[in-house]
Amino acid sequence: MMAKPVTVLALLTDLALPTFGCMELQPARFDAEARRLSVSAHIGAEFADGQGLVRGGFFAAVLDDVMTGAVILALGGQAEPRLLTQSLDYLCGAGPGEFTAEGWVVSVGPDYCLTRGELRGPNGELAAMAQGVVARNTGDG
Repeated sequence: MMAKPVTVLALLTDLALPTFGCMELQPARFDAEARRLSVSAHIGAEFADGQGLVRGGFFAAVLDDVMTGAVILALGGQAEPRLLTQSLDYLCGAGPGEFTAEGWVVSVGPDYCLTRGELRGPNGELAAMAQGVVARNTGDG
């Protein structure tokens, strides 16, 4: 069952995930069966370094939000999870241009979810990948 793109993006923006709130994201797609969230955004030259490439902290922020967003949606939009750990592999700088990020839930446990994510640059090349542990916040702090 696919969630409506506007509903998915609005939900993630309302939950104050920083990247979803400030980037010009194209409609998000969530595949509930695969527990996979996909978004794309045009990342302008203002995010590039002196060599004209986007990399580093931007990649980490996008992957954090797309993996956490996948957990939110996989748990029905009711959870307020937080990323506890993130391991990143930076493969190359990319852009500026159209970036695509995907985050998915590998497994769901009673207290934590294991996640993975990928970020592709404008030419489709894999620019970074990540894995993380997301705590399922039950509202107790």
